[in-house]
Amino acid sequence: MRYTMLFFIFLFWFTNSYSQKRVHVKYRPNHIHRRHVVVYKSPYRPRKVIVYHPVWHPAYAYNRRWVYFPKYNFYWDNWRNHYCYWNGTVWLSQPTPPPVIVNVDLSKEKQYELKESDDDNDSINVNNEAHKTEYKAE
Repeated sequence: MRYTMLFFIFLFWFTNSYSQKRVHVKYRPNHIHRRHVVVYKSPYRPRKVIVYHPVWHPAYAYNRRWVYFPKYNFYWDNWRNHYCYWNGTVWLSQPTPPPVIVNVDLSKEKQYELKESDDDNDSINVNNEAHKTEYKAE
């Protein structure tokens, strides 16, 4: 009886059966990307989920790389913290906002997170015509 009790205590001590699943959040508040990496220990969801908080809307969380603003026809890149917009002759990607939206509160504008399939696409402007028809400005 004593050895079985010790065996179960030993088994209980060195297994994870007694612990709950934990979520670990890595956050560096002064880091330039302003993102959270949430690590889940669950077989039913991805291990890491990256949550972005852009500088123009820090209270909101985005999970995808690209955010499209149909009213002004430009994109926000959460990975690089860049704006991608058409300046009349070429597409530009730079950290400063386009001149058209300097005094606009982007947190109140209509915006769409693009699909996960667009996350690996660096030249998102190639799909701009499709995005204009799919995401209408109101």
